[in-house]
Amino acid sequence: MMRRILALAAVLATVVVPPWLLLAWGFTDWSAIGLWSATDVRVLLGALTVVGWLAWAVWVAALGIEFAGALAGRRVRFTLPGFALPRAVASALVTTILASGAASLAHAAPPPVASVTQQAVPVAQPRPDSLAQVVEAPAVAAGPTHTVVPGDELWSLAERYYGEGARWRTIVAANPSLQSDPMARLVPGTVLSVPGPVVLVTVRTGDTLSGIARTHLGDPDRWPEIHALNTARIADPDLILPGWVLKVPMAWQAGELPDAPAPVPLPESAPEAAGEDSAAGTGAYTGAASVDAPAEAGATTGSAGPTASLLAPETDAGPAAGLLGGMTALSAAAVIGGIGVRRRVQAQARPLGRRYAQPTGELSRYEAALAQTVPAEAGPDRSRLLERALRLLAHHWWQAGQPAPTLVHALVGPDDLEFVLRAQPSSVPDGFTLLGESVAVRWSMLATLADVDHPVAWPALVTLGEREPGHLVMVDVMSAGVLGLRDEGGEASEVLSAMLVELACAPWASELGLLVVTADPQFADAAGEGRIVCDREVEDAVATVERLVRQRSRIMTEGGWDAGRLDPDLAEAWSAQVVLFEVAPDADQLARLEAAVSDNPCGVAAVAVVDAARATSVDWVLSTSGGVRRLAGPDSEITPQRVPAGTRRALADLYRLANDATTERAPWWQSPSEDDVNIIALRPVPAPAPKTGPRLNLLGPVELLGTAGTPPGRAVRQCVEYCAWLLLHPGSTPQQMGAALLVADGTRRSNMSRLRTWLGADAAGDLYLPDAYSGRIQLHDEVTSDWDELLLLTAGGVNRQPLDRLLAALELVRGAPLADAAPGQWGWAEEFRTDAAALVRDVGVMAARAARERGDLDTSRWAANRALVAAPDDELLLGERIRTEHAAGRADEVERLVARVTRTARTLGVDLLPETVDLCQEVVEGRLRARA
Repeated sequence: MMRRILALAAVLATVVVPPWLLLAWGFTDWSAIGLWSATDVRVLLGALTVVGWLAWAVWVAALGIEFAGALAGRRVRFTLPGFALPRAVASALVTTILASGAASLAHAAPPPVASVTQQAVPVAQPRPDSLAQVVEAPAVAAGPTHTVVPGDELWSLAERYYGEGARWRTIVAANPSLQSDPMARLVPGTVLSVPGPVVLVTVRTGDTLSGIARTHLGDPDRWPEIHALNTARIADPDLILPGWVLKVPMAWQAGELPDAPAPVPLPESAPEAAGEDSAAGTGAYTGAASVDAPAEAGATTGSAGPTASLLAPETDAGPAAGLLGGMTALSAAAVIGGIGVRRRVQAQARPLGRRYAQPTGELSRYEAALAQTVPAEAGPDRSRLLERALRLLAHHWWQAGQPAPTLVHALVGPDDLEFVLRAQPSSVPDGFTLLGESVAVRWSMLATLADVDHPVAWPALVTLGEREPGHLVMVDVMSAGVLGLRDEGGEASEVLSAMLVELACAPWASELGLLVVTADPQFADAAGEGRIVCDREVEDAVATVERLVRQRSRIMTEGGWDAGRLDPDLAEAWSAQVVLFEVAPDADQLARLEAAVSDNPCGVAAVAVVDAARATSVDWVLSTSGGVRRLAGPDSEITPQRVPAGTRRALADLYRLANDATTERAPWWQSPSEDDVNIIALRPVPAPAPKTGPRLNLLGPVELLGTAGTPPGRAVRQCVEYCAWLLLHPGSTPQQMGAALLVADGTRRSNMSRLRTWLGADAAGDLYLPDAYSGRIQLHDEVTSDWDELLLLTAGGVNRQPLDRLLAALELVRGAPLADAAPGQWGWAEEFRTDAAALVRDVGVMAARAARERGDLDTSRWAANRALVAAPDDELLLGERIRTEHAAGRADEVERLVARVTRTARTLGVDLLPETVDLCQEVVEGRLRARA
C-alpha cells in the first residue's frame, strides 16, 4: 500500500509542481527579448522555459498513454524519438498504482483451478439462477508459476498464457519484482507468478458451454466461468456457433507451469439432450487456433499441463485474405496448380547453368497468400478431387447410356461434396451416394478412387461464393442459359473477375471454350495460353453467340447437346462455350442473347451484368449492406467470391512469369567469357569448416538439428519456417518478415519467442537468435544450413568444380527441396525451391558426365539418381542415365529410361530437346535417322 501511495504522490507532484514553478519563475516577458543581441541572457532564459514546458508536456502525455493503456487492457503503440524513457518511468508508476486492481480491469484474469495432483480437481459450484449472475473468484494463496528462459518477454508470456500480449500488466501486477521497471529484460531463471492462465477451445457442431465445461473443467455447472471470459463474443450463453475460439480456464499443476506446454485434444462433445444449447448451426468450421490439431511429435497430451502455447495460431488467415480479397480455397488451389504445371514445363526446358526469373517482392507475397489459402492436406488438393468426381460421374452415366442430369448447384463442404440435380439419376458410381435428387461423396472417399480419362460432367462449373465459412456454392453456367448479375452494391466487376479466374484456371479448363468481353485482357491472355478469346466489343461477342448457336442447331442430333457432350469422341466438337461479359450489354443485346441461348440449348451460355429492370433466365442480385456483401439467388443467399483488381493483376504477372521462356545466367555457373577476367574465382573455394551451432536442413525433409534449447510444444513447423526465412533473408526488419510470411505481428512475436527458446545459446551465453535492438534480425553466425554448404561447395561455378566437390555437394541432397513442407506454408520460398532444385540438377549433370568420362559408371549412375530425387524426371538427368546405361551395355534399362523420358514429355505436352531425340535414336536404333 505504501508503494502505491508513494507512486501516486510522485505522479501528482510531477504533474502539478512543474507548471507552477514555470509560471512562477519561468521567463514570460517575450516582447523584451533582443533576439539578435549576443549578450541578452533573456534569450537563454526563454529557451530554458520552452524546454521545461515541452518536457512537462511529454511527461504528461506519457502518463496519459500509460493510464489509457492500463484501463483499456492493452499496450498503446506510440513511438517518438526520446519518448521511450518517459514511457518506461510512467509505466512503472502506473503499474504500481494500479497493482492491486490490475486483475479486475477490463481483461480480468479467470479464477485458477486449485490442484494438488496431476489432474485438475473440479470445484463444484451451484448453477446461477440468472445468466447475469457472475462467478466470484475464490481467493488463492498461491498461483501457477513460470520459470523464465532465454527469449521470454512479458508480451510473449501474456500471449502464451492469456491469448493476448496486451495483458502483460496482469503478470507485472502479480510479481512485485517487475513493478520497479516493467520494461527491463527478463532474467532467465526468474520464477514468475502467472495468475489465471487460459486455453483456447474451438467450438464444434453441437457444443454447448456446459458441454465444454464438462470436458475441460470436469463439471458442466462451471459454464459461467467460460461465459465470463468470453462476454465480448458470447451475447447469449445458449447460442455459440461452430468455429468460435473461446477462452477456457486452464488446468494447472500445483507449482510450476511446464516450459513447453502441450495441446489438449478436444473430443467430440455430444449435444445436450434438451434446450436451445444445441442450436449452434450446422457444420463445423475449424479456426486456425483450434486445439483439435494433433499434438506435435513428442508432445504429451492430457489435461494436467497448460495448453497456453495454443493461443498463438499456426497460420493467420487475415493477411492472406487481405491480399486476395474474397478468393476461395478452391480457386486458389486451381491457380497454384496451373502455375505449377507451367513451371514444371519451364524446368524441363531449362538449359544448364541458366535460370528463370522468379516472383519477388510484392508478387511473392501474393503467391504466399495463395499457398496459405489452400488447406494443408495430404494427397490431391480439393480442385483435383472435384475434377475426379466430375469425370467419374460423366464416365458412369456415359457407360449407362444416360445424359448428365441438369445441375441446380453443387455444395462443396469441409467433409463432402454434394451435387443437387433437377432430376434423380438412375445410378451413381461406386463410392457415391444417391440422396433423392442429390449425389454426394466424401472427400476421403474421393481420395481413394482411381482417375478415369473422360470428359467432365459440367465443364462450366464455377463458384459463386460461400453459404457459410468453408461451405461453397457452385453453379453450372450451362444450366442458366444467361446468368444475370444484378449489381446493387457496385462490386460486380470483382465477382466477374473471380468467375474468370476459376473458369480459366480450373483443372478441366481445356474442355471449355471461353470468350471474355473485357477492357483488361492481361489475365485472360496470360492464363489462357491461347485457349481464351478476348474481345473489347459487346456487339461482336453477341454476334458470335448467335452465329455459334445457328451452326450447332443445324447439326444437332435428336438427343440434343447432352447426347454428345459425354461421348469422348464428340466432346471436343460439342464442348461447352461460355461468354463472360465484363463490359455490360445493353437491353437490346441482352434480349438477343436470351433469345439465342434460351430458345436453342446447344452448349452455349453467357454471364453478364444486367439492369434491374431486365430479368434473365437466372438472376443473382449483388448488394452491400453495412459493409457486408451478399449475393442473393433464386433459392439462397451467399457471400460472393471476389477477386479485386490488384489481385487479378498479380495473378496475371505470376502466370506471365511461369510462361516466360527467357533465362539468365545462374549465379552458380561460371560464364566462359569470365575465364580471363576473374582467375581467382576459378580456384575452388576451400571446403567449409564445420560449425557447432544449430543446422537447418532444407534439401529434403525440413529439419532443425543441434539446437541448445527445448523444442516448442506447438507450431514447431512454423518456427522452422521462420528460421529458414531468417537464414535466407539476413538483416531484415520485423515488418519485412511479417509482410513476407503474411502473419500478424502478435503471431510473429510469439513464434519468434518460441524459436529463440528452441535455438538456445552458445557456450558463451550468446543467443543464437539475438534480440533485434538495431531493428534488424540476424541469426548467430554459427547457425547454418545445408543450402549454405551447397553454395560454398559450388562457389566459383558448378562447371569449374572438381568431381569430388560435386559429389560432396550431392551428398547433401536428401530429397526435393522442402520435401515435407505443408501446402499452407512456405509459399514465400518458391524462388529458393526453384533455384535449389535447379542447382542440384546442374550439379548432378556435371558430376555424372565427369564420372562417366573417367569410366566410373557406378558413380555416374549414383550422381544422376541422387539429383533426380530433387528434380524428378528431369530430361537432362535422364539423358545422363541413358548414356551411362548404354555404356554399361544394359539394353533393357536403356529402353526403360527412353520410355520414361518420352512419357514425361507427352504428359507435359512438350517436345523433347533435339539432343535428347538424337540420343534416343542412337542408343535404340544404333544411329541417327537420315535427314535432308
